[in-house]
Amino acid sequence: MSISFSGMDSKLESTKMEIHVPLTNQFIQLANALEWRSIQSIVIEDIKKTTNKLKWWLGRKLEIRIHLAVFILQLILKTTDREMERAIKYNALYQVFCGKTIVEKWHCPDHTKIEEFRNRISPETSQKIVSYVANLAVKNGFADPSKMDVDSTVQEANMAYPSDAHLLVKLAMMAKKVINYLQKKRTKISDLTEGIYVDVKAVKKIAKDYFFMAKNVSKEVKQKAFKKLYQAVEKEVTSVIGICASVKEDISKKLPWYIRRTVKQIQEHAKKYLEDVYYFIENQTMKTGKILSFHLKDVACIMKGKLGKTMEFGRIFQLGRIAGNFFIALPSSEVRQEDRASILLMVEEHENIFGEGILKSLGTDKGYYSKENKINLQKKIEELGIQIPCNVREQHIIDQKLKDRRAGIEPLIGHIKDFGLRKSKMKSDKATLSSGYRSILGFNLHQFMRYLTNPKLKLSTQY
Repeated sequence: MSISFSGMDSKLESTKMEIHVPLTNQFIQLANALEWRSIQSIVIEDIKKTTNKLKWWLGRKLEIRIHLAVFILQLILKTTDREMERAIKYNALYQVFCGKTIVEKWHCPDHTKIEEFRNRISPETSQKIVSYVANLAVKNGFADPSKMDVDSTVQEANMAYPSDAHLLVKLAMMAKKVINYLQKKRTKISDLTEGIYVDVKAVKKIAKDYFFMAKNVSKEVKQKAFKKLYQAVEKEVTSVIGICASVKEDISKKLPWYIRRTVKQIQEHAKKYLEDVYYFIENQTMKTGKILSFHLKDVACIMKGKLGKTMEFGRIFQLGRIAGNFFIALPSSEVRQEDRASILLMVEEHENIFGEGILKSLGTDKGYYSKENKINLQKKIEELGIQIPCNVREQHIIDQKLKDRRAGIEPLIGHIKDFGLRKSKMKSDKATLSSGYRSILGFNLHQFMRYLTNPKLKLSTQY
């Protein structure tokens, strides 16, 4: 073996390089396959909405082709905003995908603008783009909408386990943060805060005694300790709740965003939450509609009987997988989209996307079964594979191939979760819902690229 020492003593200098980007590249093929005008027509109404006092058509122009490409590229690569900006600046292929050779005044968007554009796109629009990509796959022969399997999954919310002891301590900390700020900064209501002090240390000490009680302590002793914690928190925060209630909109606008957010949470939730906790202490049953988080409203306790996941806190997504392994998503009308109530809506959504009379075969698990659902679906679908629970006497033979096909949706949902449908990182209900749809969109785009770059990949091998 010979050795070359070329370049060992040389220093790097500023230089220019030409990089050949072939049409066969997967990103170039995807950019050419997507109908950018169609995507633009879907998102344009959201883009026109602005919080600026000026009209949307005034000011510097937004290069929508660049931002849409960055939005799609980020979903595929699963990167943060800063990583996305850095990748585009130093990767010529990504620059071409984002329109450098076709947009007149091309530039790489700043990471703050990437976030701003993404946040403008509503959850409803994200769901429509998911349907668009699935429909585009059908047009290109990558998917067959005559077959569909339906299943649901839970997207966990970005919140801690909602134990009342934890939420009571958090409420005391929120009250202290607000009162400390109002006492330091002179406002119209500062006079009301004189002499008020929230003793969080005392609350935490009581909470610590409750948290670390011995396991063999009787139920009555635990209830007494929890009631003591509740009384301590109620005593500390009652006056702060009254002060926050007197904060009007003109005062609220002058507060920093983090104080304004905390004041709003106390105004909306604190009084009702304390009443619900008191109801639990007196009756030992949770009141219907009790809040589970101070910063999220659209959260439900979901029990699917999974091993290791007795309770999940978040929202349910209803997913339909068509032949070719592309997904459509049911628009989220409520947090807890029950399986039984969603199957007919999912079939209607399929008809809205692909047309009536297209769906010939449908597979679901036993969670979607009801006699009414079966009767209604048999009128529309030739091959119905809705599985029947064991406690139902009705006999219905389902072809094993149909059962196996439906079971194939489970690992694919796992792949969608890898695109962001696991525990959400978003801090608002709207952003959480949008991130769920974007996860499905990212998976669909990834599947679309696989078909584009592998001509030998037949539809039959993917279903």
